Amino acid sequence: MRLLALIMSLSLVGLCGDWVLESGSRAQIVLPDSYAGNAGVEAYLREVAGVLQASLKEGVGAEAVIVREGEASPQVKSIYLGATRALSQVGVDVTKFEYFNGIILEKDGKLFVAGYDRHRYGLDKPERSYLNYILGTVKASVVFMEDYLGTRFLLPGEAGIDFQKRDRIVVPGGLRREVTPRLIFATGRHSSLLYDYANNNFGRSSFHTYGGHSFYDACPASKYAKSNPEYFALIGNRRSGDGGHLCISNKQVQELIYQEALKRLDQGATAVQVAQTDGYVPCECKQCKEYGNTDDEGEKIWILELGLAKRLLKDRPGKMLHLLCYPPNQDPPKTFSEFPDNVIIEMCRYSQADFDAWKPIKVLQGFTTYIYNWGWYQSVGITPKTTPRFVANQVKLFAANNVKGIYRCGFGELFGTEGPAYYVFGKMLDNPDGESHVLADEFYRRAYGSAYAPMAAFFDILYTRLNQLYLPNVGSRRTDGLGGIPKNRTVILSAIYSPDLINSLEKNLARAEKMAPEGKIASRLQLVRKEFEYLKSLGNTLAAYNMYQTDPNQASFKVLADRVLQRNKLVDSYYDAKNRMITFKEFGGIPFLGSIGKSALMVNGRLGAPVGAPLTWNVERLLEIGVLPGTSYKSMQIRRVEGDPGNDASSGGWKDASWQSLAGIQLADTKAQARFKVVYDDKALYFACEAKVIPGQDYLELGKDGPCWRQDCLEFMLDPSGDRQTFYHLIINPVAGSYFDARFGYITDPLHPLYRESDKAWDGKWSFTTNVEGDTWRSFVTIPFETLGEKPTSGTNWTMNVGMEAYTPLPKDFVGHGEKKLELLLWSPNMETMKFQEPEIFGDVVFE
Repeated sequence: MRLLALIMSLSLVGLCGDWVLESGSRAQIVLPDSYAGNAGVEAYLREVAGVLQASLKEGVGAEAVIVREGEASPQVKSIYLGATRALSQVGVDVTKFEYFNGIILEKDGKLFVAGYDRHRYGLDKPERSYLNYILGTVKASVVFMEDYLGTRFLLPGEAGIDFQKRDRIVVPGGLRREVTPRLIFATGRHSSLLYDYANNNFGRSSFHTYGGHSFYDACPASKYAKSNPEYFALIGNRRSGDGGHLCISNKQVQELIYQEALKRLDQGATAVQVAQTDGYVPCECKQCKEYGNTDDEGEKIWILELGLAKRLLKDRPGKMLHLLCYPPNQDPPKTFSEFPDNVIIEMCRYSQADFDAWKPIKVLQGFTTYIYNWGWYQSVGITPKTTPRFVANQVKLFAANNVKGIYRCGFGELFGTEGPAYYVFGKMLDNPDGESHVLADEFYRRAYGSAYAPMAAFFDILYTRLNQLYLPNVGSRRTDGLGGIPKNRTVILSAIYSPDLINSLEKNLARAEKMAPEGKIASRLQLVRKEFEYLKSLGNTLAAYNMYQTDPNQASFKVLADRVLQRNKLVDSYYDAKNRMITFKEFGGIPFLGSIGKSALMVNGRLGAPVGAPLTWNVERLLEIGVLPGTSYKSMQIRRVEGDPGNDASSGGWKDASWQSLAGIQLADTKAQARFKVVYDDKALYFACEAKVIPGQDYLELGKDGPCWRQDCLEFMLDPSGDRQTFYHLIINPVAGSYFDARFGYITDPLHPLYRESDKAWDGKWSFTTNVEGDTWRSFVTIPFETLGEKPTSGTNWTMNVGMEAYTPLPKDFVGHGEKKLELLLWSPNMETMKFQEPEIFGDVVFE
C-alpha cells in the first residue's frame, strides 16, 4: 500500500514519465544546427522560440535559453523545435508531413515540437516573407503554447499575445499528438506570423494564385494586343486587349493558358489557379459561339478547363488545377458530372444551396472558398460586418462541405471592433464543433482582464445590433425571399449606428478605460477606442443628417455642418503628412483600418459603400453663401406629342414645351450657358438642347464610348424606375460620331466587379444630331423607350438630370496646367458634391 501511495504521489509531481516544468526551473529551446532546403526558415523558428521563451517566463516563471542543437546541454530540460537531429533519432521524419501538419511528441524526457518547414515552391533562396514558406513547426508550436501553456494569440503583434499564469507545465509522458490543420490553403490579408498561424490564416501553401484571375498573365494585352488581336474577344465589331477578355476558342489562346499553368507548376507549385478575366465579356466570334455546342458562356469555360485538367493529368501527375467558380461559370457544369482527380474548385458563392448544387459533380479534391465577409467595398463600408455567431455558422458550413482552403477578402480592417469575430473564426477552423459564445467570452476575458465586464457588454451590444440588422450576404444566396438589406447605405448605417447604440457603447468603453491597468490591456482598449471614434463620428453625422432632412433650416444645417467638419478632422488624424495610414507597432505594425486611402475613407469605402451626402458636402462654403443643400431638386412635366417633333425647337411638337435651364454648380459665376426641352410620344423620349460654346472650337471625334467628357459635352442621366438606384447615362459631343453610353446599378450580382459601378459595356439604341453655328451648339437626341426597358404612360414618374461640361478660356496671365477651365452645369443642381452621377439629386419628372 505504501509503495502504491508512493507511486501515485510521484505521478502527481510529474516524476512518473510526464514532462514537467515548474516555476524557477531552467530550460532550453533547441533549434536545428542547419536548415535543409532553405536557410530562411531559421528566422521564423527563432521568432517562435522567442515567444515560447516569453510564454515560459510570463506563464510559469521558468527561465529558458535559446540554443542551437550543437550547443544544447544534456542536463537541461529541452524543447526541440523543428527538424533537429534528436527528432530523427526518435524515428520522426518531418519530410513525410504534408502542408502545415506537425507533431507534438514527448520521448525519453525530451519534448519535440516540429513540422516540415520549407519554401512553398521548394526553392533554396531565403525570402523575407513568411508567406513564401510552409512552416509546420510554427503551427505545431502555437498549438503547443495554446494547449499546454495557456497562451492566447488574440490579436497581431506583441500586444495581441496573452500569457497565462500557472504553477507548472505538464505534458503527458509518451505523448504523440499529430497537428493536422483542416485547411491546406489559407490566405488573404495577413498581419503577423504567430497570430496568422494560430488563427489559421497561414498562407497560400504551394498554391499559385494571381490575385483571383489568371487569364491576364496567360495572354497579356501588353504583349499580344497589337501583334495578335485575334487572341482577344470580338466585342461588337472590334478586337481589343482592353479588359483582357480572350477568344477562348482560339487554339493558341488555349495553349497560352495551359503553358502559363505549366510554368507555375514547374516552378514548384503543386496547384495553380486557372481563372477567367474579371467582369467576363464573352467573345462574339463564330467559333466562340459554336464552342462546346452550348450557348451557356459559363459552360464553355468549364469545357475549356476540363480539357486542360485531362491534359495536365498526363503531363504532370500529382499536380492540380485550382478552378475559379465565378461569373459566368458560377454554377456547376451541366454537360459533364466528373472532374479528373487533379481539380480543386474555388467557390465564390457558398450557401448550403450552392454546395448542394455541386453534390452531383465529382470533385475528389474538394473545394476552397473566396469569402466576402469583410472589405470596405460592402454597403456598410469601413464598419464592422461580422459577428462571432455568423462566422461560427460559416465555418460549420465549410467543414460539412469539404472546404479545404479559404481566401479571406478584405480581412483585418477592424482588429479593434471585429477582433473577437476574427478570433472565433480562426479558432473554429481548428474545431468546427466549438461554440461561438464560449470562444468570444474567452477573448473578452483574456483580452481585457479586469475590464472584462464592460467590454463583454460593449461587444454584446454591437454584435446583437449587427445580427439583427446586417450580416454580409455577399457570396451567398438568400432563400427566404426577403431580399436582403436596404440598398441605401445611409439608411442601413443610420439604423445600425443610431444614437442609442452609440451612447451604450460609449458608456461601456469609458467604464472599461477607467478600470483597465496599463500595458497590453490598455493598448487593446486604445485600438477599440480609435475605431469606435470613427463609428461614433459616422453615426452622429448621419443622425444630424436625418434631423436636417426632416426640417431643413439654417440651425439644423449648422449642427450637421459641425458634425461633418469634426468627422473630416478625425479622418485627417488617421494619416501622416504624406497621407499614409497610421500603424500600430505594438500590434505588429498593422495599418489602421486596413490602410484604406483617405479619399475612400471620407465616403466610408468604395464600390458599394460610398455614402456621398452629407459626407462629401463642402459645408464651409455652403454655410458661407447661405445655401441649404439638398433642398433645390427640380421637377417638371414632360409633354406628350404625336410623333417625332423634328429638328426645329421653335415649332411643331416643340412649340409648347418650355425651356429648362442648366445652372452652374461650382458655387461661382459661370460663363457657360445651356438649356433643353424634352417631350415624348409612344416610342421615344426626345431632347432639344442649346448651349453656348467657344466659336471656332475644334472638337475631336472620339468615337463610341470615348472620353467624351474631356471636351464640351452634354450628359443625360435617366432613371426610368424612379427609385434612384439605377440609371442610364448618355453623353454627346458637338461633333457627329462622338458619344458615350453606359448604365449604372443593373448588375445585381455582388461578386461582379461592376456591382454598383458604371457598366460601359451596355450599348443602347439611340441617336442624336449635332450642329455648331458661331457660338451656339444645337443638338437633338432621340432615346427609344425600348432601349430603356420602360415605356411611360400618362402619370408615370421618373427621375433624371441633364448636365453640361463646358471648357472656357483662362485669362492670359493664368499660371497652371492647360489653357482652359472646366465649368459644370446641371438642371437639378448638386452644389453639395458637384457630381453629375448622383441619383439622390436627380429631378422628378411626370409624363403628361
